[in-house]
Amino acid sequence: MRRSLLQKSVCLALTVLSPFAFAQTTGVAVLSGTGSVYLNGGLLSNSNAVVSGDVIQTKDNGTAAINGPGGSVAIEPNSIVRFQGQSVALDRGQISVATGQSLTVNARDFRITPVSNEWTQFYVTRTGGSINVMARKNDVTINCGSSGSDRVKEGQQISRLDADNCGLIAKAAGAPTAAH
Repeated sequence: MRRSLLQKSVCLALTVLSPFAFAQTTGVAVLSGTGSVYLNGGLLSNSNAVVSGDVIQTKDNGTAAINGPGGSVAIEPNSIVRFQGQSVALDRGQISVATGQSLTVNARDFRITPVSNEWTQFYVTRTGGSINVMARKNDVTINCGSSGSDRVKEGQQISRLDADNCGLIAKAAGAPTAAH
């Protein structure tokens, strides 16, 4: 009888923990929303699972939340977000991220990443020709190609132009200067 109780306990623990382990390895999360929220072009009527590649769009009166094992993303009205498993891409609008597992945000050519795996909260806005990042709890880095990275410390914010190539203007190639 004692062995049977132990087996039942182990089976119960595996049953409860398996979905969380599966979600972490497969990049699955749950989307819920209020108001006008669209998942892959269809109106969201209830909560739904989201997988890598899914597109979430909120209208004027819509807000949404993505909750997964790595953290959560609150999506504000008039936003478009692409779920990418361990990251999200912000195409337009405003999101608030809370993570303890380095959930990252991609906005144009920028990648916003928590500095550590400690609980981190940050806010990203992509509107009006700029990308703004505010670190609410703990620090984040903003990486953009080979231009290096900027660290945004807790309580600080940074803004960058929403332009190709991280807003850097490529030097025009032309003929070399003639020798004198």
